[in-house]
Formats: sequence, C-alpha cells, structure tokens
Amino acid sequence: MILFNSKIPTDWVFVAVMVTLMMLLQLKGPELFRYQQNWMDNGEYWRILSAHWVHVNWKHFFLNVAGLLLCLSIARPGWSSTRWLLYQFYFALGISFLFTLLNPQLDWYVGYSGILYGIFLLAAIDLFRRDRLIALLLGVAIVTKIMLEQTSELNLTTSDMIGSPVIVDAHLYGVILAILIAIMNRLIKIAGYKINNTRLNF
Repeated sequence: MILFNSKIPTDWVFVAVMVTLMMLLQLKGPELFRYQQNWMDNGEYWRILSAHWVHVNWKHFFLNVAGLLLCLSIARPGWSSTRWLLYQFYFALGISFLFTLLNPQLDWYVGYSGILYGIFLLAAIDLFRRDRLIALLLGVAIVTKIMLEQTSELNLTTSDMIGSPVIVDAHLYGVILAILIAIMNRLIKIAGYKINNTRLNF
C-alpha cells in the first residue's frame, strides 16, 4: 500500500523554497529590503523586488504564508517552477512601479499580500476548468473584498492583528495585474487557435 506519493507537486516545492527565502530575509531585517519611495533616487533597485518578500513582523509573515498555503490547498494550480518564478517577479515589479506612479505619499511598504491576491485570482481562473463552482466563489470573494477595501470605511484588513496599517492598494494592484495576465493568456490562445486553423486550410 502506497501511503505517500513519491513525486511532490512542483507548487509545494517552489513555495517551500520561497517561504524559506522570505524567512531568511525577515531574519536579516525588513528595513534593508522594504520598498521606499526614494528607491530610484538612492539607486536601491533591489527594494522593488525584495519588499514583497519581507514583512512588518512575524505575525504578518505567518498570515501571508497561511494565505498562500490556503491558495494551494483549494486551487491546486499545478504551475511549473518557471511560471511561479515569473509570477513572483511580474507582480513584485508591477506593484512597486504602480506604487511609484500612483502612491507618491507612500513612504515604505513590506508584505506578500499584493502578490498573494494576484496569485489567488490567477489560480482561481485556472481552477475554473476543473471546478467552476469553487473557482467562481474564490473569484467573487477576492473581487468583493477588493471593492470593499477600496470603498468601505470598515476595517476589513489584518491591521489590528499585525499592529501596522495595511496598504490595500497593493491588493488592488495585484488583482489588476492578474487580470492583465489572464487577458493576455486568453489572447495568446485565441491567436494560436487562429494560426492552427489557418494551417489546416492549406
């Protein structure tokens, strides 16, 4: 009787490595890696990436790790390591540049939640082919929370728990970037379908 699958899914391997990296950066000190509005003036380019892999404190860290594990458990995206890596860089760079352009009043930022929201939405979109109900529930929950964070005066974040204000625009930017990826992927598939049909007609 086989109790364990000898092949560990790529999702879990990549996330284990990434969580270990985030833990090491946290131990080194978030101040060295956080996003700062003057990163360009100071030539501290690493901050636009590293900011998303450090946290205000360990509570903040474990909340985001728990959210990521929840995403994997529910959506089971089954992405390759390359795809996971590209998503990390895409969301980190995208959110940081949007901060620079649209949030000039933001002095500093740390946290994985912006990337996490984007990952969650993309995983839900991929899940739609396998389990439409769960995927729709996830998508609606994510979009609803984003809308409430942007429009409601209620505190819908974990700011009280982590002892620091939550930058909800990071969540919004993560979802916007995820939608752009989904649209781009759809256009590529449509273009590929048209090319294949054209070849068949010859």
